[in-house]
Amino acid sequence: MTIRADYRQFVAEDKELVAVLAFLAGAVPVVYNRCEQLIAYTSLGLLAFVFLVCLTRYVMLVSQKWVIDDDTLCRVKGVFARHTDYIELYRIVDYKESQSLLQRLMGIKTVTVFSTDRSDAMVDMRGVSVDEDVVGQLRDKVEKCKNDKRIYEITNN
Repeated sequence: MTIRADYRQFVAEDKELVAVLAFLAGAVPVVYNRCEQLIAYTSLGLLAFVFLVCLTRYVMLVSQKWVIDDDTLCRVKGVFARHTDYIELYRIVDYKESQSLLQRLMGIKTVTVFSTDRSDAMVDMRGVSVDEDVVGQLRDKVEKCKNDKRIYEITNN
């Protein structure tokens, strides 16, 4: 199973940047036609800079994916150079789903996976569609993996 961040997550987490970009996109043509050249070119440069920042953040978000197979949860990220983190499924101990107000309005969520892995104790899967039952599918695979490896949880209550 492969999960990718939805494009709507970009708007939900970078709403201020998107608002600045929209404002500048509307204001630059007015400034360009009515103001002196230095102010016009400065506003155009600012628009280009904000656009490049938005584009970079968007590409970084959508280039990230999570792959769940029978034994591992892999997080693959990177645009030019790839970096892959692996968590053994038997190390996963808990899950959490959360939604901000904007995420609720846009139909996306964040799934957090907690593990006993030292390098990745907590993994956030941001921008997952609410239609995907990631926790349910992941829970089934984790339980199967623990049963196959005969790993039992001992609690101290």
